[in-house]
Amino acid sequence: MAAKAGNLADILTNDFLCCQICLGEFQEPKALPCLHTYCLKCLTQFIQETSPTRRADPGTMFQCAVCREDTRVPNGGVKAFKTNHHITSLFDAVLANKKQTDTTSSQSLRNRESIVKQPTCERHQKEILFYCTNCNEAICIICNGTTHKHHQSTDLSEAAKRQKSQIRDQLKRLEINLKSKEQTANKFHKHSETINTTKVELLKKIDQTASDLQKKIASHAQQLKQEVTTRCHQQSKTLEAELSNFDMQIGVLKSMKQFAEKILQHGQDAEVVMLQKNVTTKLAELEKQESDITVLQKVCSTKITVYISEINPTFGKVEETSQSTPRPRHPFISLSSAAPTLINSFKVQSSENGALFSITADPESITADPETGHLTVAEFNTNNVKTYNVNGELQQPVISCNQPQDVLYLDNGNLLVSVSGDGEVWEVSPDQQIVRKHKVKGCRGIAVTSDGNRVITSNEDSNERVIIKTPDGEIIREIKHDLNNQKYFNYPLYVTVTPSDNIVASDRLKNCVFIFNIDGQLLHKYSGSGEGQLSHPCGVRVDGQGHIIVADCGNHRIQLLSPKCQFIRHLITKDQGLLSPMAVALTPDGHLVVIQEDNTVKIFAF
Repeated sequence: MAAKAGNLADILTNDFLCCQICLGEFQEPKALPCLHTYCLKCLTQFIQETSPTRRADPGTMFQCAVCREDTRVPNGGVKAFKTNHHITSLFDAVLANKKQTDTTSSQSLRNRESIVKQPTCERHQKEILFYCTNCNEAICIICNGTTHKHHQSTDLSEAAKRQKSQIRDQLKRLEINLKSKEQTANKFHKHSETINTTKVELLKKIDQTASDLQKKIASHAQQLKQEVTTRCHQQSKTLEAELSNFDMQIGVLKSMKQFAEKILQHGQDAEVVMLQKNVTTKLAELEKQESDITVLQKVCSTKITVYISEINPTFGKVEETSQSTPRPRHPFISLSSAAPTLINSFKVQSSENGALFSITADPESITADPETGHLTVAEFNTNNVKTYNVNGELQQPVISCNQPQDVLYLDNGNLLVSVSGDGEVWEVSPDQQIVRKHKVKGCRGIAVTSDGNRVITSNEDSNERVIIKTPDGEIIREIKHDLNNQKYFNYPLYVTVTPSDNIVASDRLKNCVFIFNIDGQLLHKYSGSGEGQLSHPCGVRVDGQGHIIVADCGNHRIQLLSPKCQFIRHLITKDQGLLSPMAVALTPDGHLVVIQEDNTVKIFAF
């Protein structure tokens, strides 16, 4: 047990009690606003060495040595940074632990309160007992009766309990964010491995191709050599045969020439007369005999040539091709304070002949195709899902279904449709085939989490809820009651999912917007007050930064909320011509699309 306790003490010393600048144990630990802690002396020297002014005076800006967060030296100088009492307490615990016997040391770590020195007030060196809610500061009994006498204070344990709960909530959200970033980092690591694997495969392919080409070139060269040898040999044989024939003819002519010359030179008259006939006849035959030189001419006029085609030493090239990747599920939109610009508006059509109709207050939805930017509308009264380009021109084909309530594109290009008339959710492919469908009574709004699960609002009688399902329709979770078994919803309508997979749902009758985490825990809710008061909220969407965009139908405006459901401002109001907005959508190029109760689609740029 002593060894284990000693190991724990070493771990605490190495992991928590060492300054990240000097790497030694903390001396006067000072905590920055980012919560990283350093020795007072180390921090002062670090600021002097790294700040632009090379000084550590009040107001000097510097970056934290660990996280690089910009930090300003407080008015009281570096010493005015808060002392990290938690570090001091841990340090005292470790020192006490090292002085204990085997039994007492392990017991001391289990009963930290008996060893750890409690933080004291920096002003009066008294035990901290209270928490001032006005100043958000832990105070002692003297502070409570003097400086903070007229402030509202609470018992320290009660304040700690509330703040621990707040920290736990924030920690859960951080864990979700951390999980998302770890998943993204894992994708980067896998892609890095893919790059290395691809490099090895491509280098091997290049070597193999070069080797194959070398073999083919060598084989073809050998073939050409063999063919040249064969053809030259054939021509030589032909010439040899013809030459032999000519040599024989030449021999006959020479022999007859010699015989005729001897007759003329040495023959007697009688011999000449007797041989004249034979000699003249033979000479006449030889004179008439012509040599056949056709073959000789053919052979001599035929030249053996090897035509060498140009050899291209580059047998390939390296290119980078972009793989088709889905656009972000949450497009970024410029939400500057400038007034929006209406870039187009049109009315959806009830039939091909162009007749228009006015829809009732029943919900209707609009979504943007992440690839083409076309706008797909769930037309409740016409029992159709239609797609229009941004100029309002109807695109074919049309999906027919019973009272479509909501529509949403998936990353794979398929379209989700909430078919409220049949109590079903459809997944429809681009060629209009129903890939899958499952029953959801009272289905209204639909959304999709990062892992592909479906989030659906249901207004089934006396069972209003948000349902999370797998793509195949298996129920993962239902959100409908709080811890006191009180219903969350009266009429949950639209729903969307944030980049961190929190669920945002609007309730038209409760005039409220809820935010739940993926486990169904309520994180925030917003009804608004004053200029931010909601009236019959309908469509909700989230941008790439987690801002929540709400169609505040009853107030004829679009509201912008923070990721924590806090009012920021009005994006579009009745003054910009907005009338009873039912649903909103974000286009791939960052425009905001609103569909009104009168069936008008409006596209705004910011």
